[in-house]
Amino acid sequence: MHFPSLPGLLVALIVGLVLFGTKRLPEMGASLGQGIREFKKSLQEIGDAADVEPPAPGPSAADLARPIGPDASSAGAPSRLAAATTADGKRVTS
Repeated sequence: MHFPSLPGLLVALIVGLVLFGTKRLPEMGASLGQGIREFKKSLQEIGDAADVEPPAPGPSAADLARPIGPDASSAGAPSRLAAATTADGKRVTS
C-alpha cells in the first residue's frame, strides 16, 4: 500500500486551509472522526450480532451412519416401487 509522503501531506494541508479556512477545517476533521467512529461501532455491532446467532442444526449421527443409494435397503421400505394407477384405480401399462 502506498502512503503519502510528507511533502504531499503538507501540500494537501495548505490546499485545505486555503479552500476551507482555519475555522472550518477543525470542524470538518471532528465530523470526519465522528463518522469513522460510528462506522467502526456499527461494524462491531454487526459482528457481535452474527456471533450470537445459533448455528443451524446439522445431520444427526444416525443420518450419517445410514447407507444411501439404490443398494441400501432399510427395514420397512418397499423393495420396489408401486405400479402407476389412474384416477379410477386401473393400472397404467406402457
